[in-house]
Amino acid sequence: MKSRFEQINVFASHSLKGNPLAVVHCQEGDYSTETMQALARWTQLSETVFITPATEAAADYKVRIFTPVEELPFAGHPTLGSCHSWLNGRKQAVVHQQSAIGIVEIRQENDLLFFEAPPLVVQRPFSAQEQQQLIASTGLLAETITATQVLSNGPVWHCVRVDSVETLLRITPDYSAMGDLKLGLCSLDPEGEGLVVRALMGLEATEDPVTGSLQAVLAQWLLETGELPEHYRAQQGMCVGAEGEVTIKKIDGKIFVGGQSTTVISGDITLPTA
Repeated sequence: MKSRFEQINVFASHSLKGNPLAVVHCQEGDYSTETMQALARWTQLSETVFITPATEAAADYKVRIFTPVEELPFAGHPTLGSCHSWLNGRKQAVVHQQSAIGIVEIRQENDLLFFEAPPLVVQRPFSAQEQQQLIASTGLLAETITATQVLSNGPVWHCVRVDSVETLLRITPDYSAMGDLKLGLCSLDPEGEGLVVRALMGLEATEDPVTGSLQAVLAQWLLETGELPEHYRAQQGMCVGAEGEVTIKKIDGKIFVGGQSTTVISGDITLPTA
């Protein structure tokens, strides 16, 4: 079956320096879960999204999100990239996207899209074993780790704040020691009121260029502690050749995560039917 296909660059003003996303527009039931997962494995992008008509009256459309190895209930750059693809140049102040975690509100402001950070469903300390995996896989010295917290808004992130940007950028990950952890490492930006972030994906043995779900939980964590202002910018991806630009805003008590999206590839894709 032939479907509309796009590849979207998310969270960067440069069209080749953000996080790429594959998007397939189809009808519910056109493709099996196995075919969707197979395409995500074939693209080898961090995520591939399938957009179908909404099945809830309050939503504009529905998404299913796949990494090369699993389906996710929510992810940040697929949320913005799929909304950009669905809008297809149209203007709509508020969009409601249906996903496995429910309906996510997305706001359009000029050339940026912002998603409302989903509520945290997990917030706990690291276990002793997780702490050992962190040290073994990053080589961090205990005195350089200033705070840790396990946080989840769908994906489970093992979040770590380190003492400096220099410490953060020096880390050379050992994915064999990381196991299935998703490490979200960050440091306060000394040149401004913002963050520098790295996302290390143990299961995929890769570093993600720019990660919306991680940026969301870091904002929820660090705004709560008062370490960041209610409007700040975060950088991510410099260790993998990206120039990720993420804007965080707290509006009426809600945290929104935003960035720019650009269509880089547009055409059709032919896949086996369900």
